[in-house]
Amino acid sequence: MEDKSVPNLISTDNIKTAVGIDVGLKEFLTTNTGETVPVPNFYRKAQSNLARKQGQADRKEIGSNNWKKAL
Repeated sequence: MEDKSVPNLISTDNIKTAVGIDVGLKEFLTTNTGETVPVPNFYRKAQSNLARKQGQADRKEIGSNNWKKAL
């Protein structure tokens, strides 16, 4: 049985350049050229809005249509 989703191996003779990536806590990633990408703070940015929405859902009767809409 042959799996078509798995690509063939590339020989290391054909590779001309390599990229090193460091994943850390202060910066999301740093490449070998010194380029840095900041940490994405999706949860921290949406935390207050999420708390407000969860509070609204908590005040609804569980199983009601308004509760389902609030979720």
